[in-house]
This record gives sequence, C-alpha cells and structure tokens, in this order.
Amino acid sequence: MEKANVTLYTVIGDPNRIVKAIQERFKEMAEELVCEDETVDLTLPDGTHVIFSIKHRRSKPDFIASHTSGMVNYFSQVKTPLAELKENVLCQIRVFNCVTGITFDLNDNEDRTNYILNRLFEIAGDVNGFLLYPSMQIFTSEGKLLFSAKGESQLTEFIPVGNADFLDGNRPEEAQADVERRLRSIALLEEKHIPYMEYLRSEVLESEARLRSRKEIVQRAAALFAVAVYSEVILSEGSGREEALFYFKKMEQLYKIESYLSPAEAAYIDNPDPEEQECIQFGWRYECAGVLLWAAGIVDDLPYPSEIIDVPVLAAIFWQHKGCSELLSKGFPRSQSEILDAADITLRYDWACVEARIHGKEAPASLNGGVVMERHYAFNWIIGANGGAGWDDIQPNT
Repeated sequence: MEKANVTLYTVIGDPNRIVKAIQERFKEMAEELVCEDETVDLTLPDGTHVIFSIKHRRSKPDFIASHTSGMVNYFSQVKTPLAELKENVLCQIRVFNCVTGITFDLNDNEDRTNYILNRLFEIAGDVNGFLLYPSMQIFTSEGKLLFSAKGESQLTEFIPVGNADFLDGNRPEEAQADVERRLRSIALLEEKHIPYMEYLRSEVLESEARLRSRKEIVQRAAALFAVAVYSEVILSEGSGREEALFYFKKMEQLYKIESYLSPAEAAYIDNPDPEEQECIQFGWRYECAGVLLWAAGIVDDLPYPSEIIDVPVLAAIFWQHKGCSELLSKGFPRSQSEILDAADITLRYDWACVEARIHGKEAPASLNGGVVMERHYAFNWIIGANGGAGWDDIQPNT
C-alpha cells in the first residue's frame, strides 16, 4: 500500500503537547494508540497505521539543527517576488525546535484521506505548527499555503511566531508583582475587547529586568531619530542622499550620534544606494525613538498605539536641544514598574495584532500593527530582553 508523508514543524517547549493533541483529535477513530520513546503509533479502524515520529531539540539537537538548516538552504534558493514574506518564512524555519514526521497508508478512499489530513491540520493548530507536504509546500494550520518551492503563497504577509511555553522554558516563576502586572494588562485588553492569551508571560519578569540607563536610552533615541530622518528625506520626492546626509550630519553635530549607531545602522548610512524597503524599515524607527523618550521621562505620555507618531512634535524635541546632556536635564527618571507595565501591555497588543494577521483579519480595537511592532522592539531593548541583546539582535516574540 502506498504511503503518504507529511511533516509537522513547530516551536514548542513540551513535545508531549503534540502527543496530547494526537490523542484528542483522533479519539473518535483510534482503535489503539501506542506511545514509545519518540514514536506514536495510531491504529485506525481499518487496521492501518498513522505513525508520528517526534524529534525535539532537547533530545535531538544535531538532527534539528541539520534539518532546519537544510530547509533554510532549500527555500533560500527559491525565486519569488514575495521577498519580505520569504525572509520571514526563513526566520520561522530557523526557530523550529520540533519536527514530527508523519506517515500513513493511502488507499482509494478519498474521505478517509481527507479525514486524516483534517485531523493533522487541527493538531497543527493546537501546537501553533505548520505542515510540509512532499511537494515542498508549507501550509499554515488553517490550510493556507504559506510558501512553496515555486515561490507561491496565499498570504500577502507573514510574521514568524513562537509558543509561550518554549520561550518561557528556562525562566523563573512569576512573582506576585508579575502576576498582578499581567492581570492589569488583561483588564485593559478586556476593556477594549482585544483578544489575549491568558498565560502569556512577559518577556522579562521583575527579577530578570535589567533596564538600560537613562543616558543609554537618550543616546539610542537620538541615533534612531537621525536614521529615521535620513530615511524620510531619501524617500521624499525630489530629495536624494546628499540632502539626507545634511540632516544626518546636523544630528551628528548636536548629538554625536555616529558613536551610538548600531552596526546595521552604520552600514545603512554608509550604503550609497540603499533599497527602498530598507529605507522604509529605518523610517519606522521614529516610533522607537518616541518610546525611548517616554521611557527616559522626557515626554509625559505614550498614546494608545492606533496612530503613527507625530513626527513634527518628535523632531522639535531633538532640534530644539543641543545634545544628549541637555535632553537629560529635562524630565525625570521613569520608574522600572511603569516601564515594565508599558512593555507588558505592548507585548499583548502585538500578540493580538499577529494573531489577527495570521487569520487574515484587521487588528482589533484600531491597533496599528506597525506601530505596535516597533514599540515592542524598543521596549525589549529597554528592559534587557533576549538576554540583554544589542539593538540589532532584539527578537520580539509573541
């Protein structure tokens, strides 16, 4: 009898969740289910088998590293006009930490085959996973084509995702203050009818937080503003790199920002012919600069993220001061508790935006997904998430 092969990929902390999903989704048709080591052998009423071979990074790190690396190499060679989506798919593949090979017998009963495949997609939904067909087509748990060997997709955009239990794998327990912060955030979400994951933990707990100094925050804000101004001028009709560099150098004179640039920012400024998409990406950094000025206590309010930042107001702050020292003389040091509160609700806003995007829906409660994503990035740097990673290495997870 011919065999069918499908592979389930996910980012998951406890691979036993896959076993539980198999048991739940096939419970009505399972004659027998045997779990041994990393294999689940499911017997169907017709006597045929569905075999699940579950390999997780904890037990098979070399296999997972080799497998995902091979997938990245394969799909990176695919030519497609969907360049940004492709790059995000490659990012998703890189963080897969669990691979489940699935084989089952095929016959001429189409209803039987559809039944099995439908259950597999439900299992993928249970563990936030993706299914790969032998034709090298990757599907979301909703059955939409994410990416194929021909560079095709049924999606216009895709944001890589991870599971909370994986992200929280080696972290300490929430303290009472962390629980109360999470509950306060949830109350705000419920008030605005924004969907949420109840037990999604913040990227940094109070015991883990290592806030950047106020001086670091202001220096980073100045660098971000300079790069964003440069990008805006380049993208403006009738302007060019020479005019953009004029404003960048003006920020250098006032704030000495070249010494604060990240490696990626420095390379971008040095590039005489940047891609338009890269300019757009760096132009979004106005949003991050605004968050940093709020965290430094230089601006009083951080508005609800439904609208992009008021750039003229932001610009006035930088152009009307004569350097970081003068900016630091304004305002007040904002408390760690207030910053962690804002970081927590921003994480949950981003989760809601990503969840909506995955399901092809508008972001809830007028949230602007782009603004939320930039704020999430900025807060992760401020609070020392991702192990205190540098600016270019921040990885906002939802």
